[in-house]
Amino acid sequence: MPTAPPGCIVELGTGSAAIALALAQEISDRTILAVERDPQALSVARVNVERFGHGRVKLVQGNWLDAIGEQRAAMIISNPPYLADDDEHLPTLTHEPYNALVSGPNGLEDLDSIIQAAKHVGLPGAAVLLEHGFEQAASVRSLMHEHGYDSIDSDRDLANHERITYGKLPDTQSI
Repeated sequence: MPTAPPGCIVELGTGSAAIALALAQEISDRTILAVERDPQALSVARVNVERFGHGRVKLVQGNWLDAIGEQRAAMIISNPPYLADDDEHLPTLTHEPYNALVSGPNGLEDLDSIIQAAKHVGLPGAAVLLEHGFEQAASVRSLMHEHGYDSIDSDRDLANHERITYGKLPDTQSI
């Protein structure tokens, strides 16, 4: 897992803010910007942050990294939509909103968008960690490689599927 330079952590698509709150619990010296575009999810996140936020989780409404304005990130984390719009599992996934699950014809559109945008808001050496479908790791690694990331790798889940891919922005990245 890559290390990150000093600075804030950005979680994209925070939903209920569970990951942002877990990060705040484990990493006491960083501010966490939790970005969510859906107003209903943001309402749930707001309740959770008020109850458990340790004062360091800041909620931001907006679309992916566009929402953080001029803020620069040391780490960007996301579990974005990654299913293809014709994925066979969609009919059984009734507890999540469609737009939280589906990312275009091949399921990689949001992942690619985040990988590209991170180069513009991430600090030099920033870590980018992305959850994805169990058959998408090679594609996500390829996208990161195409966009100049360093130290690219994937980790497996408990079922031994590659589900998290991460990389670092170059330390000498130009802004």
